[in-house]
Amino acid sequence: MAENSTPVAPVFLTLMLCERIIHDAISGQHSLIGLVSNINAPRFPVQTPALAIFTELTGCHGVVGMTFRIVDVNEERPPVCQIDLQGQMDDPLAVAQFAFGVPSMVFPQEGDYRVQAVVSGVAELEKRLMVRMVAPREPEGE
Repeated sequence: MAENSTPVAPVFLTLMLCERIIHDAISGQHSLIGLVSNINAPRFPVQTPALAIFTELTGCHGVVGMTFRIVDVNEERPPVCQIDLQGQMDDPLAVAQFAFGVPSMVFPQEGDYRVQAVVSGVAELEKRLMVRMVAPREPEGE
């Protein structure tokens, strides 16, 4: 890329939130365990266990600065979580995979949230995350 050219934002293909990710060192493949689209809580605020994010992207070359954040749908409050990463893309035609941990988070109230992949301040891809109040389940047999 020439010095005067405008950097091209990557094309995000996948953005998944899950309980954990297993990386096979021999095959290089990732296994996503416990995909998370909903968080059910008996009360608020609620604290989650540590989670993980998996993303795939293509279409860029060189060092790529990315921010992953979880925000309320209207972005009225600070992000529940924000992680800044840099990745290296050597071939703009290749699909790069990134997997990383997300620390425990506190959701202040129920509602509609978004998991976002952000580059240069623009959300390039986002995934819906519903956080809702549910009544505790009664133990069976009582």
